[in-house]
Amino acid sequence: MKNSFHIKYFDKEKNKEIYLPLEKMVGILLALEIDINFQIETLKAQAIVLRTNLLKDSRSLGKDNRRYKIKPLEAYKEIWRNKYDENIEKINRAVKETEGIIITFNDKPIDAKYHLVCGGSTENAENVIDNQVDYLRRVLCNHCIGSPYWNNEKAFNIEEVEALLKARFPDIGENYNCEISGFIENVEKDEHGRVKFIKIGNKTFLGKELIELLDLDSTRFNIYPTGVKFVSIGKGHGLGLCQWGAEKMAQEGSNFMDILNYYYTGVHIRKVNLPCIKKPLLDKIIVIDPGHGGEDFGYRGVNIGLLEKDIVLELSLKLKKRLEELGAIIYLTRDRDQKILSDERIDKANQIRPDFFISIHMDYYPNSDMKGCEMFHFREDVESKKLGSYILENLKNKQVPVRGIKEGNFYIFRGVNVSSLLIELGYLSNSEEEIKFKDEKYINNLVNGIEEGILKYFRY
Repeated sequence: MKNSFHIKYFDKEKNKEIYLPLEKMVGILLALEIDINFQIETLKAQAIVLRTNLLKDSRSLGKDNRRYKIKPLEAYKEIWRNKYDENIEKINRAVKETEGIIITFNDKPIDAKYHLVCGGSTENAENVIDNQVDYLRRVLCNHCIGSPYWNNEKAFNIEEVEALLKARFPDIGENYNCEISGFIENVEKDEHGRVKFIKIGNKTFLGKELIELLDLDSTRFNIYPTGVKFVSIGKGHGLGLCQWGAEKMAQEGSNFMDILNYYYTGVHIRKVNLPCIKKPLLDKIIVIDPGHGGEDFGYRGVNIGLLEKDIVLELSLKLKKRLEELGAIIYLTRDRDQKILSDERIDKANQIRPDFFISIHMDYYPNSDMKGCEMFHFREDVESKKLGSYILENLKNKQVPVRGIKEGNFYIFRGVNVSSLLIELGYLSNSEEEIKFKDEKYINNLVNGIEEGILKYFRY
C-alpha cells in the first residue's frame, strides 16, 4: 500500500474491504452526489465538502469503517455516453484544484452537511439534529428559487395517512379542510415557513418526523384539502450547503471559497498536510511534561524505593519516540534528571503553543490499597476530558487498572494556555503496583494505551 492517506470501504460485489486513496474517493463520490452539469466552482465546493466528511469520519491510521455504496467512474460510461471523457476531466479538475483542502472549525474537520434545495433559507442544526452546531446556522438563500424541487407535491388518501402515521381521524365525510378539528390542526411554523409541529388525527408530530414517515422533500410544506396533499418547498434537511443555491452563486461569479463561507458559518477553509497510513499524527505538536527531576524526587515507593522522577522520565522518553514515529512533533520539558521549576515548564509550553500539553506523574496515598491510573483535566476543558477518556479506555483494554478522570485545579493547569491533561500512572504507596513499574512489559502497556488514546483523539 502506498504511503498516502487511504479510505476503506466495503465492495459488495467483491465481498471485501477495499482501500482507495482519499482523492480518488473524492472523485468517485463527486460523480455520485452532485449534478455533473453544474459549474466547476460548484463541483469544487462539493469536492471540499466530501473530502471534509471523509476525513472527519475516518478512523486512526487512515482507515474508514463506513460502508460506502459507490461505483467506479468507469460505470458512468453508459450514463454519460459521448460526454464521459468531458465529465471525467471536469471531476478530475475539481478534485485536483482543491486537493487537500477541507473545512474546519476550531481546527477540526466539520460535519459538512449538504442538500439539494433549501427552499429559501437553510436551517439551524438544533431544529434538525437536536444539537446546536455553531457552523450550521440558518442563512437566507434566494439563489435556489425556481430550481428543480422548488415545489414538490405528494398526495395521499386518508387511509394511507392513517397507515403511515399510525394515527386515527374522525369520520369527516367528503367536506373537510386542513383546519378541521381532529383532522389536521395546530400547525406551528418557524419564521421561514418550516413546520416545527403539527397535529394530524390524534397525534402530534415534529415536522422532521413527517419527512421520514411520509417521504416528504422538506419540512417547508403546506397541506391542501384535496385528499391530503403536501406541497413541499425545497428538498432535503436544509442543513449546510444548498447545492442548487451554490450552483446559482457560481453562475453569478462566486468561487468555491465564497460558496462555502456563505453556507457554513465561521469556518476556516484550508489546505491540510494530511496524515498518512504510517504518519497519522503528522505535524501534531505535543508537549510531554515528566514531573519532578533532580533533587526533586517526587514520591518514593514503599516497597523497593522506586522514584517518581525516574518512572515518569522513562515512560515519557518511550512515549516521545513512539509518537514521533507516527509523525508528531514532541517536546519534553525535561529529557534528563534535572530539576525544572513549574513556571519554566509553563513558559516553555506557552512559547511552543502545542496542540496538547500532557503532564506525567505518579500518585501516593499512605496506608492505602489504592491503585490504578487516573486522569485530571482543568475545569471545563472538554478537549482534555475527551483525551483522558480515550486514554483510559485503551489502558483498560490492556489490563491496566484505571480510576477514571476528574477535574483538577493544579498550578500548571492555570498557567498553560492550551488544553492540558495530567496523568497519574499509578500509586507508589501500593507495594504491588510499585513492583509493576520495574516490569518493562507493564511500562510498554502504559505507553501503548496512552499512544492509542492520543491517536483516537487526533484522528481525522
